[in-house]
Amino acid sequence: MAAVIKLRKEHLEAMIQHALEDAPVECCGVVALNGGTTSGIFRARNTEASPYRFNIDPRDYLKVERTIDAEGGSVAGFYHSHTGTDPIPSPTDVRAMTGAGFTPPFIHFVIGVKDRDHPVVRAWHIEDGDKTEQSYDLVD
Repeated sequence: MAAVIKLRKEHLEAMIQHALEDAPVECCGVVALNGGTTSGIFRARNTEASPYRFNIDPRDYLKVERTIDAEGGSVAGFYHSHTGTDPIPSPTDVRAMTGAGFTPPFIHFVIGVKDRDHPVVRAWHIEDGDKTEQSYDLVD
């Protein structure tokens, strides 16, 4: 499977840190891309404040999108955590992302922190009510 994105190690670590800090509530945020490699991770407020679902605050998203545009990048996708389950998009996640039009090329990173000592990050494309795991290259 070919990698869909180059993820900087510092960005992977930032997503994991966010997930650990916000647990047991799911964290969420936006992933920026520039030239095929992540250029930033932007935390957003989960308006659901729930351990079972997330919703990126629309005001946060608008600010982040403007910042990414000003920096010459683009929105690559999103991330959120699963605090008690594996890092696989739930049926609720799939419905929300499909319904919002965040289908490929958008990438969805799910950070599993069920085992806080061994977080797992997986990447997904969500389209037509289904999820397909994607690979990413980790770079310095």
